[in-house]
Amino acid sequence: MEDRNARFDEISYSLARRYLSSEDYRKAVNEIFTDPEERRAYLQRGLKSLPHLSNPSGILTPARFIEIADSINFLNPDEYKKLLPGLTWAYRPWIPLGYENTTLYRLLPSIHNLAPQKSKCPLTDREILDTAFLGVNFTIQPSQPSLPLNRRALNLSEESTKSAESDDIEAPGFVFHELGTLQCLECETAEEMPTTLEQGDDVVGDWEPTGFSVVARLSHTGHIDGVYVMYNMNPRKEGFLSREQVTDASWGIPPSSPGEQFSCARIGNALRDFGFKVKLAWNEQIHHPVELVWAVKSSMGGAMRITVDDNYGRHM
Repeated sequence: MEDRNARFDEISYSLARRYLSSEDYRKAVNEIFTDPEERRAYLQRGLKSLPHLSNPSGILTPARFIEIADSINFLNPDEYKKLLPGLTWAYRPWIPLGYENTTLYRLLPSIHNLAPQKSKCPLTDREILDTAFLGVNFTIQPSQPSLPLNRRALNLSEESTKSAESDDIEAPGFVFHELGTLQCLECETAEEMPTTLEQGDDVVGDWEPTGFSVVARLSHTGHIDGVYVMYNMNPRKEGFLSREQVTDASWGIPPSSPGEQFSCARIGNALRDFGFKVKLAWNEQIHHPVELVWAVKSSMGGAMRITVDDNYGRHM
């Protein structure tokens, strides 16, 4: 039974990442499960894990998702749980972020797309946060991806080793909470770009992944303090739970700006800043690969990176 459930979970994850329509989902399930009894068992188990069917009033609209994300303390469990349906349920809203040239971008909420550089958290006496919370070190440059060479900064360490002592450490970087993946819709002309959620839903099969995730930088109080995009250098393999490190030179290039390349950029202050008619800008770009680390609770109740660059002063 456990082996079958594990297989069901892997199939569910694989299908969820394909963002299929209801009809295409039904066809895919029928193709995978040729045995009617096994198909029925899979669907019955799936119903138990779809809270939006048993609690439709809990579904978040895009407006409500924005309102909650922009106001809550992400580190307060009672406030944070209000946002979870929009991040983890099978039925989730999507948020228009803006356009560049004739490409429209959206946030498709989800968590656990990004992962820390070290799969196991270093030993610590502090409370370790879920990996929806991570830290980024701007002056640490992992060994991979090693290309392109012109995006490799000189004299940066490949791994942080200094334990952070407080959440106000000055080492460049910050703690964030993942909001989801960045998707794009490339159009021939500006007139073809959707201007409403309904129009965006009509072309659901045309939205494409960009490789970037959207994250909320957190303040010392746990509130949103900027919205960033971060390129996923260690994504899951298509249809699998395992990850595969990016090693080639084509990372971090937004579809609408083929001349740009960055691992991280700021795109706004809060989710309420975005919309169909907003011109998206990639600000505060970090052009070399950066290190993602585990996040832990600080003694003051905030969140902090578990390790930071102990030589950051020489890079300032």
